[in-house]
Amino acid sequence: MKKTSILFIPLLLLFGCKKSFLDINQNPNQPTTVTPNVVLSAALAGSAENVGTDFLKVNNLMGYWSRSGNYVPDAQTESYNIPNDYTDADWADLYNTLNRYDYIEKQGQMNNLPFYIGVAKTMKAFHFSTLVDVYGDVPYTDAFNVKTSVQPKYDKGQDIYNDLIKQLDSAVSYFDKAKAAYTASGEPSSVLTTDDQYDIMFGRGKGGSSASAASTRMDKWVAFANTLKLKLLLHEYKVIDPGFRTAEIDSITANGRGFIGANQSASINPGYQLSTDKLNPFVGNFQTATGGPSNNAAYFRANNYAINFYINTGDERQVSFYTVLSGVTVGGNFEGDPQSVPNSNTSAIGGTYGGTVKSPSQDQLIISDFESLFIQAEATERGWLPGGEAAARSLDSMAVTQNFIYLDPDDDASADASDAAAYLNGDGLLSAPTDLQYVLWDDQPNKIKFIITQKWAALNGIDWVEAWTDYRRTGFPTSDVLDISHAPSHVQNKIPVRFLYPQSELNTNAANVPQLSTADLFNNPPFWAK
Repeated sequence: MKKTSILFIPLLLLFGCKKSFLDINQNPNQPTTVTPNVVLSAALAGSAENVGTDFLKVNNLMGYWSRSGNYVPDAQTESYNIPNDYTDADWADLYNTLNRYDYIEKQGQMNNLPFYIGVAKTMKAFHFSTLVDVYGDVPYTDAFNVKTSVQPKYDKGQDIYNDLIKQLDSAVSYFDKAKAAYTASGEPSSVLTTDDQYDIMFGRGKGGSSASAASTRMDKWVAFANTLKLKLLLHEYKVIDPGFRTAEIDSITANGRGFIGANQSASINPGYQLSTDKLNPFVGNFQTATGGPSNNAAYFRANNYAINFYINTGDERQVSFYTVLSGVTVGGNFEGDPQSVPNSNTSAIGGTYGGTVKSPSQDQLIISDFESLFIQAEATERGWLPGGEAAARSLDSMAVTQNFIYLDPDDDASADASDAAAYLNGDGLLSAPTDLQYVLWDDQPNKIKFIITQKWAALNGIDWVEAWTDYRRTGFPTSDVLDISHAPSHVQNKIPVRFLYPQSELNTNAANVPQLSTADLFNNPPFWAK
């Protein structure tokens, strides 16, 4: 499906999806009013597509991936001379997905469907926060008022964040209403079955062979909303009002569902398989429908910043993020290095042992259990959650352990947990660690630095936008781990802190688009980093 501007999204795009097994209209020339349950599966599949494919070259900025020496330099990415049209497709992709959720929310309000309202509010918060994290101010309040605002105004990023947190609070109340309705004696079983079937994140629609208990499913959605809210609160820790923050965390405690815990990852799977337009979105970056390598598989290679960190800390996960050249040896380039070596001497993305590219049918992570645990560890270390440093350390260790388990699904989970424990004890299995400040908790006086650096190491090729957000808001990892590309020259000698507004917006909504210059790539971050 061609990605288009936010401003003129026809009904077909509202309901359509480029994945053939998610097509809703049999005749694309006769779009019809579609029930929210059908749109829900398409919207969630769109979310998976966004997470798995959008802003892919942020992996290069974050020291995860590099350009292959088989290809000519990418001056835009490597020299940070990033133009407006760099993210045109990603912008349109996100707003197309948001359009579906807006439709679901409005239909839910019209037809008294609390579950659908709750999901729509939650996922709108998820995607709008990404837009703010990447661009700053974006269209929000007028984004979907096509009849009255063909050229939508831009809202302040902090105002959007504040409202997203309110929307997440509202979403929890709707999930509780849905839970009460589902368990009421008069609720038709067909409603429970239908809603479960189209919920491809926490319901049977994700591939389960039996129905999901409605109350359990709603509790999982509440835990997801709680985790997302804590994530947003941490993003804005520099500017947030302490009283507001405390009240919001108290509301999480009050609803009693907590956060995403170990083995509770939020992920989506509408039935991914090795078939045309049906591969897991992230895997589809690197594989074709016949199982062979795509062009991206040859273009993107391992980055020496990440490789050096894994080697220096004795981290065996290097062979799960990257393919081995021989034995357990991986190789890469520094992004932009004029002497970048060819593919015969560099590792591909995805790993030889487990890794991030396991199978075309794998689930697409939305918020993983290990990301959630890192979020909780940071919040605990900052004193926002109870338990003090001991609890923060425990949560960080759990996060690393769950990342080991995720990356090595063919091994026994207890063996993976033992490997993680050995790693965090300084007993690297592939090499003896030489930089213990990022492995041994007691060797790092700055515990936030420890947590965020370990989080960066775990999110390689999994949640690159979150890693970039962490880097911009905290300054971690520091330059001994992650630094600028090795291109011969840069617009400025620093990693960009934002992207410019898409050229598609300048072409169609110039009167409302904030005026930026190339310098803003480096000096005008989102509100939470100012």
